[in-house]
Amino acid sequence: MALRPSDKDKNDVESAIRAFFEAGKNKDLAALGGFHASRDQFTKFDENPPYTRQNSDEAFVYEQAAFANISDYNYSIDELQVVLLGDVAVASFYLSYTGMFVNDYSFEGSPVRGRTRVTMVLARTPKGWKAVHEHLSRIPDLQAGGRQEGST
Repeated sequence: MALRPSDKDKNDVESAIRAFFEAGKNKDLAALGGFHASRDQFTKFDENPPYTRQNSDEAFVYEQAAFANISDYNYSIDELQVVLLGDVAVASFYLSYTGMFVNDYSFEGSPVRGRTRVTMVLARTPKGWKAVHEHLSRIPDLQAGGRQEGST
């Protein structure tokens, strides 16, 4: 009979995920790269351009730019589910966020708001749980004619 995954591991995975978004919210941009596994062990598909597969170095650059250019960033992680498979965790959740995108060159801002489906795969390492893959896909805005999850 297989052993049940420990609640401590699930809490540690959840803490790692929340710490990433808190680092962005608090503009701790240098810390963002520390949440990823090494360059050859990490991949990401993002909801924002470029829509190519990113390694950890590329993701770090794009994440820094995104968090650097948004002020009043707030987020919520909803319906977080963590499935443990030994030393690997698969987390899926909905990420809702708001903020103000600031264009430093024109001194103008525009509001941003979104809801995104997120899947993160994390691996247990000697330095804690690190993301080895992330996939984000934006949920279409209903006002733009898209369908919200769960609608028919």
